[in-house]
Amino acid sequence: MKHRLIQTLIILSISLCTQAQRINLDSLYDCLDKEITKSEKYINQRDQRIDKIKAKLAKTSAILDRHRLSWNLFKEYQAYMNDSAIHYLNYCIDIASKNKQSKLLVNDYIALTHQYAATGFYNEALEYLKYINGNKLKGQQLIDYYACCNHLYGEMGCYSKDSKLKDRCYRLSGIFRDSLYKKASPNSNIYLWRKVAELTTDNKYSEAMKECDKWMKQVKPNTHDYANMAFFRSEIYKGMHNIELCKYWLAISAICDIRNAVMDQASLWSLANMLSREGNLERSNRYVEYSWNCTQRYNTHLRSWLISPVLGVISDTYKTNLRKANYQLKSLIGAVSLLSVFLLASYIYVCHKKRQLSRARNELKTINMKLESLNSKLSGKNEELSSLNTKLSETNRLKDEYIGKFLSACSEYIDKIDNYRIKINRKLKANQMSDLMKMTSSDQLKQDEIKELFDNFDSVFLNIFPNFVVDFNLLLQPQHRIIPPSKTQLTTDLRIFALIRLGIEESSRIAEFLRYSPNSIYNYRARIKSKALCNRDEFEHKVKEIGMDM
Repeated sequence: MKHRLIQTLIILSISLCTQAQRINLDSLYDCLDKEITKSEKYINQRDQRIDKIKAKLAKTSAILDRHRLSWNLFKEYQAYMNDSAIHYLNYCIDIASKNKQSKLLVNDYIALTHQYAATGFYNEALEYLKYINGNKLKGQQLIDYYACCNHLYGEMGCYSKDSKLKDRCYRLSGIFRDSLYKKASPNSNIYLWRKVAELTTDNKYSEAMKECDKWMKQVKPNTHDYANMAFFRSEIYKGMHNIELCKYWLAISAICDIRNAVMDQASLWSLANMLSREGNLERSNRYVEYSWNCTQRYNTHLRSWLISPVLGVISDTYKTNLRKANYQLKSLIGAVSLLSVFLLASYIYVCHKKRQLSRARNELKTINMKLESLNSKLSGKNEELSSLNTKLSETNRLKDEYIGKFLSACSEYIDKIDNYRIKINRKLKANQMSDLMKMTSSDQLKQDEIKELFDNFDSVFLNIFPNFVVDFNLLLQPQHRIIPPSKTQLTTDLRIFALIRLGIEESSRIAEFLRYSPNSIYNYRARIKSKALCNRDEFEHKVKEIGMDM
């Protein structure tokens, strides 16, 4: 009970958002969502700190002060922008090397090796590790050196595909970790970090939790160190199959990282992965999108590679839900079909009775009057049924057209993804990292896919409604009629009202498809309606009737 009280008090200090929650995940998710919306504010705060340090650096001429300020810039960029962090570390190395500051130089090389190791550049890390003579190090420098080597070889072992190399790297990592244990204080953060990681890997979760409790008491809430501790705590709960507490501590870790404008984070996309497997696609998509944006800002291939499987899981879950929706749609169509048959049978039966009653109308005038009234009602129902059948036929026609095009597009997109995967695989095998950076930095692929999506939409829509452009222009004043760029393409104005013709009326849904803001779509619609021949309120209704007589 004492331990739980201490743990709860520490969690209470994280922020005002979590003061009213304990293991209430929904409330914690709400807090996380709010922090994501405020992420730009935290990023601006970090940028302001960086700008102040840069201003001091520009005005400082003293060598050691310039090294100190450059080192501070590296610390600010370390988990924020990898390229800038490495740039300022190299600047520190130049200063220390030119001025023969051997102690500073060793610290710089250790930090640079660790930065490369943490971001997946293992060849660079191994190269700079050669500049460090571990036999000459003492005190904290030796501890940092052991921690750096332990991390480097541990990462190499984790991602190596060769079993012999993997075992060798893990063995070296363990040797450096044991050396660190001998030199570091058992109560230091670096010691507890490695100890918790080791015990978790060895499935000794009870012991790992005890060490993690010590670690949690030593780190300040709302810091990057606290986020790191929370992530490893979630890993312990994951190993213990306590999924609720695992997600809870991942959310706590993500909140701390967001508030510290940390771009090198693993908690949020790990949480997104778990949520996607549970079917919570909306929240999972929101979290993985934010994580992807952070990864792009941090700019390392390793993090992008780690997030990619999460995107695949979300895609698979979406496809499963789509198949369920298609099954429900087929069931509904079957039910409507049965109902149509029943109504048709009823109509035939009533008509038969009507003929029988007509033969006896001279004798049964009262009954005949009732039958005439019933016949009138049936005629009205028949008209409603005819209208319903017309709409159903049009819906079936649209469904058949779009399902065929959708399956074709899915097949083509799978081939494109596979070709892209093969191309990336070849680049990886050839160690052409610069080419990979160029490929993944450009958004040309996205633009091409969007253009192809619009071209496919225009082609299919104009195939279904070949006279749409002509009929649409007849609703506009002559001087404001729209001429598309070609017979197989639509303009943005025409594309908006094409979606309205298909039943997509909400500006937000149209904006999502066309990559515009809802406000822009609203303005487009208002501008076109102002040029209509008919009343503004009737214009969109008339657009929906285009092609009804096909």
